[in-house]
Amino acid sequence: MIKKLMMIFLFSAVTVYAAGTPGVDSEALGDSCLEMHDTFHALMYYNEALAADSSAEVRRKIADCYYMRGEYNRCVETMLPVAGPGGDSLNLKRLREMFFSYKALDNRDRQISWGNAIIRRCPLDAEITAAVAAIYNTDSVYSPSNARMLTARYLETDSTCIPVLRQYADSQFLLENFDDAISAYRRLLALGDSTFNTVYSLGMSYMQDSLYADARMCFLYAVQKSGMKNVGSLYRLGVSCLELDSLMEAVAFLNIAYQRLQPDGQTVYAIKRAEGEAYYKMESYWNAIYSWKDALKHNNYSLATIFNIAQAYGLAGNHKEEKNYYRSFLSLAVMAEKNDTLNEWIKQAEAVVGKLDLPKGVYINPPGD
Repeated sequence: MIKKLMMIFLFSAVTVYAAGTPGVDSEALGDSCLEMHDTFHALMYYNEALAADSSAEVRRKIADCYYMRGEYNRCVETMLPVAGPGGDSLNLKRLREMFFSYKALDNRDRQISWGNAIIRRCPLDAEITAAVAAIYNTDSVYSPSNARMLTARYLETDSTCIPVLRQYADSQFLLENFDDAISAYRRLLALGDSTFNTVYSLGMSYMQDSLYADARMCFLYAVQKSGMKNVGSLYRLGVSCLELDSLMEAVAFLNIAYQRLQPDGQTVYAIKRAEGEAYYKMESYWNAIYSWKDALKHNNYSLATIFNIAQAYGLAGNHKEEKNYYRSFLSLAVMAEKNDTLNEWIKQAEAVVGKLDLPKGVYINPPGD
């Protein structure tokens, strides 16, 4: 222990004495400091070396120090002039320093450029392949088709790499190739990747293919994984149950989603719309009315919701409110673009209250309770 302390003391004394001393190899001293992750003294020696001989390699070493110190702007500014065309003059370690510096600086265009430079040199760099594909999948400037092409090429050699396979699965989902997405997400599960995102995304893929029983199982697992706290999985579990006519289950999960919800009008609207539909199918018309009225608070001009409330009031035997909501619906339908469904609703409403003689643009507000 004493010998080790003496060695550290002697090294410190040498480095302090060597600074600025003629004939001392400052670059070599900088290398020694960098090996010990002492970037403070390494920068001092490298800058001394640079003053005597402005070689490209010394500049690269200075950039290494800046990267290790989290000074990413200074790292790329120092490295770029000595990187060579396409980074040809940099080793793999420094190429990755450039990639991750630009990631820290949130410069996705440069990330893509340096990431592809790495992949050209190292086609099986899974970490960089997955990172570049994630940009393609999540940045609107790029296309998931680029992510699919990049990850598919990697998976031809290594089909079991979980991070790359995740991005491949996500690209297929975003491109609406839901059968291929399902296959990829199932492969992830078989490889042991049972994370929330994988299970949830598989459930979303099943929903898009109307495979609601499979979707229900995925969302049930996702809900459990999130400790019953993720609103999206609770909502979609409720909708899956609704599609399967498991109505009490649908209402239960939609209610939990509503209770977990942070203030978000559009999401509240969607949840309460689905909850009202579940109650309506159960012939619990008053509960359907209450749910749909909650939905209407977040979308006052929803033709479908107003029409559904009118229908539910009629089935509940309150014909006064039924007519009030049909009149509100018809006054709003005048301004809407017509389609077969809307035309059929208009006929049903007019069969109850007759045609409204209102100037176009006049809207009868639904009655308040």
